[in-house]
Amino acid sequence: MILCDNLVKIYKTKETEVVALQGLDLTIQKGELTAIIGKSGSGKSTLLNIIAGLDRPSAGSIHVDGKNLLKFNDRQLMMYNRETIGFVWQNKARNLLPYLSAELNVQVPMMITGLKNRRDRARELLDMVGLKNRYKSRLGELSGGEQQRVAIAIALANKPKLILADEPTGAVDSINTYKIMELFEKLNNELGVTIVIVTHDLNISSMVDRVISISDGMIGSEMLKKEDYQKRLSLLDDITQPTESHEEYAVIDNKGRIKIPEEYIENMKLRGGERIKIRKSVEGFEIYKA
Repeated sequence: MILCDNLVKIYKTKETEVVALQGLDLTIQKGELTAIIGKSGSGKSTLLNIIAGLDRPSAGSIHVDGKNLLKFNDRQLMMYNRETIGFVWQNKARNLLPYLSAELNVQVPMMITGLKNRRDRARELLDMVGLKNRYKSRLGELSGGEQQRVAIAIALANKPKLILADEPTGAVDSINTYKIMELFEKLNNELGVTIVIVTHDLNISSMVDRVISISDGMIGSEMLKKEDYQKRLSLLDDITQPTESHEEYAVIDNKGRIKIPEEYIENMKLRGGERIKIRKSVEGFEIYKA
């Protein structure tokens, strides 16, 4: 679904130059539910905007659903954004029009693309996200969790192949965070839609199969869900740390570069300029000071 090769993004002003992405490689398969985590300024939102066609990279290539985004003109990018992508923003003001009901908010994208049977489709989606009795409710009559559910319904309105969510749980409490993540998991399983969630919250990562860590504009590591944990996940009452549920792996990019996970650097008390060795072991590979 997503293939990024050596993505670079540089923001320039008269005084400064900021490298948001520096040679990032990423592959996400169709039907995956993936979380991209990283601290503020790590480049994760920049990556999401490039995947959505809202920004263009300074160098590298990106293909989404077999389409080369760098060959699109502005009109083609607009159509791609309407038809292929569903976007969920953290800021509710970017998701919802406060003077419209939940039902009419969901109809807006369909009005733009000219879809018929908009009312039936909107109500079907609101039912799907658990808002069957809230069709006529306006923004001020909905809780923060309900508003974000409407935003997810809006993102699904034009039957996108890819849902991108930028900090979708950043403005809700832990209970609604869990419910929203459960909803993403349900939509992923029932609709088969590919979902990429960008977040700085490690706690929600335990609910997805694959977690990609970004640091300094590059992929730092990946965490894959342990099979035995996946079987037990439905029995848990709360969200646990991904270190308990996932195995973490360092990643070698297409240029042969490897970024050591920050936890390893802290545990080994490594500093810039120090030499390390990587050697094969019974369990795979070991990293140690030279």
